[in-house]
Amino acid sequence: MSGAEAIDPQAEVERLKARMIQRSFFVMFRRIVAPERLKSVMLDHYRWIIDLEKQGVVFASGPMFSADGSPGVGMTVFRVDDIETAAALAASDPFCTSGAAEFEIKRWQVNEGRITVAIDFSDQSYEFR
Repeated sequence: MSGAEAIDPQAEVERLKARMIQRSFFVMFRRIVAPERLKSVMLDHYRWIIDLEKQGVVFASGPMFSADGSPGVGMTVFRVDDIETAAALAASDPFCTSGAAEFEIKRWQVNEGRITVAIDFSDQSYEFR
């Protein structure tokens, strides 16, 4: 190989993985089962999620949509240490306590990606890229 060392693909995979962030988050997937109950708890749900956001517990949250634009499941990414804590938080969601929604929790390991935030102090504008 003209002086170049042959690369062991598995060793290269391990080298790349070792550099990755490998940060775990816990994701709540929320499925609406009684849509008629949503309106009465919508304000409580928003207060609940915003309070968790302000505590630093929520990384991101919001609805997901199908290709045709129709609403699908809701998703909340919790920044907590274990699945039990995430499940307890999810169970306290007013959508769930009211019986309007059911949830499932999964652990999500983030390895790759990029977040860029630009903030202009002069006019308090921002942009996510």
